[in-house]
Amino acid sequence: MVKNINEIDFKRTITHTSYKHGDKKVKKGGPSRMLEQHITDNKQNLNNRDVSENEAFYPANENFLKFNVPYNETVYWGGGFFTLMLLIIIVGGFKFPDEIFSLSFLLPLFITIAGLIFFVIYYFTMPKKECIFNRRDGLLTFPGFYWRPNITMPIKEVIFSMTSPSAQGLGAYMLEIVRPDKTYSLFLCTLGKSCYEDLSFFLWYMDKNRPLPPGDAFDEYRQKDFERRKAAGFPKPMFPSRFPTPEATAEQQAQRERIGGW
Repeated sequence: MVKNINEIDFKRTITHTSYKHGDKKVKKGGPSRMLEQHITDNKQNLNNRDVSENEAFYPANENFLKFNVPYNETVYWGGGFFTLMLLIIIVGGFKFPDEIFSLSFLLPLFITIAGLIFFVIYYFTMPKKECIFNRRDGLLTFPGFYWRPNITMPIKEVIFSMTSPSAQGLGAYMLEIVRPDKTYSLFLCTLGKSCYEDLSFFLWYMDKNRPLPPGDAFDEYRQKDFERRKAAGFPKPMFPSRFPTPEATAEQQAQRERIGGW
């Protein structure tokens, strides 16, 4: 019997609890800049149209939010680039047959073939990649660099950063996760909005002391989540916010204020 997706436990074993060198190296190096774990925007809604095997999230409930990042895009872009370069080089060889044994022709050819082979091998040997926001246990699972295994850390220990703009001013302010590996490589974790909007949405979801974020995708889980927080005495939020996050109804809000005091 196939299990309902909402009944599956997506908890993964913790692999890291901190960064080897703290955050000093992350602050110093690279084009990215660190972000504080603060909820600064409330512009993101998660709706039912965004939740399915073919959409951005699946599942999306009060415990787990699985982000379906298109991991194959790296393979397709890399493989496509080297395929195009190979075609250009081959056409150049037909145009200038006297140059095919020269270093200026052979070196780019070998580099291009090696790059294409690399992405072909990676496509067939790529390990399973996952990006899971585990609200229940306060854990974040995200992909390792290329063949390295997935990483699972407590959300409070994860370092987030933003991309810097290219020379043309493009690609700036997208959300990244800094991996706790030797090179502090980066995993692009964007919903297509600014890093502040994306991080605010993820932190709001991961703050299990707050109501679930807005959007009809979470509506069927709100009452159950409210009862859980009520039984715990409505503990204070985990992450600071620039704006209030009220309950779904005025009655629930009144109960939270009376019991939790916030």
